[in-house]
Amino acid sequence: MTVGQPEAPEAGGRQPDRVGQADRTARSKELILDATIECLLAEGYSATTTMKIQAKAGVTRGRLLHHFPSKRELLTAAVTRLGQQRLNRNLEDRTDDFSRSLVRQRPPAGEVGPRSDWAVTTLWAGLMHSSFFTALELWIASRTDDALADKVRAHEKNVFERVRENARELFGPVIAAQAGYDHMFSVLFSSMRGMAVTYTFSHLDPQTEPMIATWQQIARSLLTDAPAEDRA
Repeated sequence: MTVGQPEAPEAGGRQPDRVGQADRTARSKELILDATIECLLAEGYSATTTMKIQAKAGVTRGRLLHHFPSKRELLTAAVTRLGQQRLNRNLEDRTDDFSRSLVRQRPPAGEVGPRSDWAVTTLWAGLMHSSFFTALELWIASRTDDALADKVRAHEKNVFERVRENARELFGPVIAAQAGYDHMFSVLFSSMRGMAVTYTFSHLDPQTEPMIATWQQIARSLLTDAPAEDRA
């Protein structure tokens, strides 16, 4: 075939399977990105190499380099892939026993105290997911990589907005409408995220985290003690 000419139809008048090829290309890209996320979680950033990612994804070296010529490009794309996974997680979609029990225990929105306590526990349970610890590895990598840091900042901003949106659903309309709600959520989420970082080395059971009771008390207190002028 002469360069620049359209590709001739196959025997029988069929066109080349361009759609099938595009699907295979997209699938191999997804396999590589998912393998990257798995390696970051299991091995950590420093031990995650393109060779390990290639082996876990089950693709050729040429295929990996075709999609991602450098580790930076691969990690940057992995941030987006991880974001999709983190943002698409709803409480009802979780499969662990603890989350399933929380779904069954959800108090009515009008029962402010019990609903607040339940929402705090559920918010913490949602944070303690493997995707959070994968994101931590990318935080570490971005400390010395400005291009990756830009991607991570945008990613975390999107995640925060989605968590805040989901939290409003967890706490319910009665609590979310209170004057002190936004301040309460910011305090809780910052504290929870800081505590979650310690689980990288503590290996404790998040279901028995002592701070859960403290966070529940803080939530009730901040909602009750909102300044009078904010209530107007």
